[in-house]
Amino acid sequence: MVIYMASSQLNVRTSATLIEELDALVNRGFFRNRTEAVNEGIRLLIRRYKAMKIAEKIDKIAMGKKSKKSLTEALLELRDEEDA
Repeated sequence: MVIYMASSQLNVRTSATLIEELDALVNRGFFRNRTEAVNEGIRLLIRRYKAMKIAEKIDKIAMGKKSKKSLTEALLELRDEEDA
C-alpha cells in the first residue's frame, strides 16, 4: 500500500556553495534530485530538535525535577507525546 502525501512548494534562498554541495550529492547518486536531498535535510533537522527536546526532558527526570515511577515510563510518555 502506497500512501501519497500532498506536497507544497517552498522557495528558499541559499548560498551558491551550498547549492554546489547539494548538486554534488545528487550527482554522486546519494539522492535522485535536489528535492529529495532537501527533504532529507529537513527531516534530519526536525529529528535533531526533537532529540534535543527529549534529552532536556530526560535531564529533568534525572535531576528529580519530574516525578515518574521509572525512566522507562517517562520515555514511553515522551514517545506518546511526540507521536501525537
